[in-house]
Amino acid sequence: MSIISSPQNERVKLVRLLLRQSKTRRQTQRLVLEGVRLVRDAVLAGVKPDFVCYTPGDTPAADLIPQLSEAGITCLAVAGELMRDMTDTETPQGVVGVFPWPDLPVPAQPDLIVVADGWRDPGNLGTLLRTAAAAGVSGVVLTPGTVDPTNPKTLRAGMGAHFRVPVLSLSWSEIHERFARMPLYLADAAGEIAYDAVNWRQPSIVVIGGEAHGPQDAARDLPHTLVRIPMVSGAESLNAAVAASLLIYEARRHTWG
Repeated sequence: MSIISSPQNERVKLVRLLLRQSKTRRQTQRLVLEGVRLVRDAVLAGVKPDFVCYTPGDTPAADLIPQLSEAGITCLAVAGELMRDMTDTETPQGVVGVFPWPDLPVPAQPDLIVVADGWRDPGNLGTLLRTAAAAGVSGVVLTPGTVDPTNPKTLRAGMGAHFRVPVLSLSWSEIHERFARMPLYLADAAGEIAYDAVNWRQPSIVVIGGEAHGPQDAARDLPHTLVRIPMVSGAESLNAAVAASLLIYEARRHTWG
């Protein structure tokens, strides 16, 4: 078995660039998934990686590599010290894969669109995507200024959600044009209507702004309703991902019955 040990190997360099540069991810329409669960879940979702790199030996990936090879996936052995430079975690599991960028279509008649408006924390965005996928949200829209959805930390927090829920990056004018017929709800602590009093049975867009500033002015310039999540006196705000999860599942409670 040949083991790649040179950092100048073209595939090794590609993995490192994809991990570190959002520009490279956009240009190549590729991303890196790290760890046994993320790689396996993506493959089970029907996504074939360009190639997978792994560290031979007794690693968490030892059982996965033969399965991938049998499926016709190119698996390349790399030296352990090289793998550490090809990963974004402190304790690598010994496997990374280069996958095509997810491109899932939004349904022709969406029932619930969630907008992450100016989110900066990659972990929060990954958590939102994981919740949205679990609840069957029609799509998650990211406005300008929101963290890159292919950020390694977002991918890890999303736990494969990127391949199960449509994710779009749109401006507010594009959002308005595309979803003009759907009522727009902005999460706001000063909202005039409680989140459990909204008629979520109708197709809706719900916007959760970044924790520092809330929804952007461009969102507030559109016809909208402010919706609040009740909190006890003295509580300042909720984590953005927690607020999004509450709103998503309240909407689903109405539609699922």
